Amino acid sequence: MLAAALVTLACRPGGGSGPPQHYDDPKAMIAVFESNERDSWQQPDKVVRALPIASREAVLADIGAGSGYFTRRLAGRVPNGRVFAVDVDGEFADYLLAQREVWGTPNIEPHLAMYDDPMLPPGEIDLVFTANTYAYIRDRVAYFSKVRSALRSGGRLAVIDFRPDAEVPATMAPDPRYRIARDTAVHELELAGFRVVDEPKFLALQWFLVLEPTPK
Repeated sequence: MLAAALVTLACRPGGGSGPPQHYDDPKAMIAVFESNERDSWQQPDKVVRALPIASREAVLADIGAGSGYFTRRLAGRVPNGRVFAVDVDGEFADYLLAQREVWGTPNIEPHLAMYDDPMLPPGEIDLVFTANTYAYIRDRVAYFSKVRSALRSGGRLAVIDFRPDAEVPATMAPDPRYRIARDTAVHELELAGFRVVDEPKFLALQWFLVLEPTPK
């Protein structure tokens, strides 16, 4: 029975094997995430400006928040709202709690999740954002179906991840064999109940999708 279940997972979209889902040394990864050279290719401020954030009171979620590289920039866009910093590792949450006042972003709320569930409150999120995390999620169709349930009416999802053929700085991306092509992601997200409404093209190493829920 278990073998059959594993075969089923490997064969369906968004299933199968992938890169390791957990960092051996989260503290060491904080330094990697925050490296100065990352800004040149990640263009975080331009990314955040490209997101459909309608108001300063919006509620956002950053899935795979890690060190808060994007989280603090998102929080700056919604000073009267809040940002759920979603991650599975409590050490990242501790780091964010220690840093959010330093950054001037007390509206960041560390949010411990599970590998198969973002654990977001239903119907409360205006924008779910995730960067460099998509390939690490195993059953992506089921996972992003849960993300869909967390969105308010009019809510959006934004996903950024590495192209399989991109030459990425060491330690920043999974091995190319684990990366997810743009068309595969679009197909999986369609199965999860989303459709692409925008696709910014300025990132050299990554695809960038903005999606909305399809009508039920």
